[in-house]
Amino acid sequence: MVLLDDGFVALAGDTGEELWQYRAGDNARAAYASHAGDYLAVETEGSEGGPTLVELDPSTGEVLQEIAIEESSGGDSGIDEGAFSRNVAHGVRIARDPFDDPALRAIELDTGENLWVQQEPPECTTIEAISSDTTVGMVMGDIVLEGYSCAGGEDGAGLLGRDLASGQELWRFEEGFGRSDPELNASERRYDPLTDQYLAVRTQSGATRVFDVATGEVFGEWDGAVIGFLEDGSVVIQFGENSEYRRTDRSGTVLEAISIPRGTSRAEYPVALEGGVVGHGSDTRDSQARVWFHAWGNAAEPTNIDVSEAGLEDDQAVVSATAAPGAVVLSYSEDGTEGREVLLGLL
Repeated sequence: MVLLDDGFVALAGDTGEELWQYRAGDNARAAYASHAGDYLAVETEGSEGGPTLVELDPSTGEVLQEIAIEESSGGDSGIDEGAFSRNVAHGVRIARDPFDDPALRAIELDTGENLWVQQEPPECTTIEAISSDTTVGMVMGDIVLEGYSCAGGEDGAGLLGRDLASGQELWRFEEGFGRSDPELNASERRYDPLTDQYLAVRTQSGATRVFDVATGEVFGEWDGAVIGFLEDGSVVIQFGENSEYRRTDRSGTVLEAISIPRGTSRAEYPVALEGGVVGHGSDTRDSQARVWFHAWGNAAEPTNIDVSEAGLEDDQAVVSATAAPGAVVLSYSEDGTEGREVLLGLL
């Protein structure tokens, strides 16, 4: 699914063929897409009818329903980064205002009304802290995930799972960091959905925990950055200090390891696949973006993928990769009004 400034275009992953498109032109104001890919909507604003929420069938692009809404959440003409949200599920958007109350709320997109409101951050129950603060609010399936910090007396952090429909707490996980030190800042935590069911939570200097979001169970804990969850239940971990990608089982036993190619971008995670790892070397000084595939069990150098025909020559361009059904999609985006945006499907 490709988001444009006026709607969506769906492409077949294995061929790049256009399957369908929904384009609202200058009337487009905002767009929504769930992590699971089962909810897709565009907000439009006509000259007479007022703002409308258009819900689409993600498989066909068919308009499921058009709902008149009181006020569009988007700004001026077009869908920019601030007017696109993946923090939605089943027509409900999860919102958190870091500068104001409430701490967390669920908003029905078709009415603009609050489905439920959590006015205050969660109280820290296992940590002797004076205050707490909601730092992250996100939704995966039917579960709303609320990350929070604890401070004063004893520092710590937690992750709480809520029911999407009611906001009721289903489970929580907390950990303490010891007595508070006013000269030290709290460690920032990164939250990465690995699948529709598993979430990786990582601090800059600590371990990565993988949670089953439905139950709150900690699936496992690893020292490096967990970047993939494979079909056989193994995980792929990036170890920067050792310059390795490792595939391990739940107990931490290393099943396979391959080296990280020199010049590989560390700003973004590569794509972890059943057969190996796909990444790019946007940090190199080569005149062309260097894309590679490193197969599990292959101790030799990775296979370089020739993308020269696409003319990816701007070493300042933003390059990223993501897995799609049937392919790995490489996104190349040049800056400026004359810049190009290119998608390459790697089979």
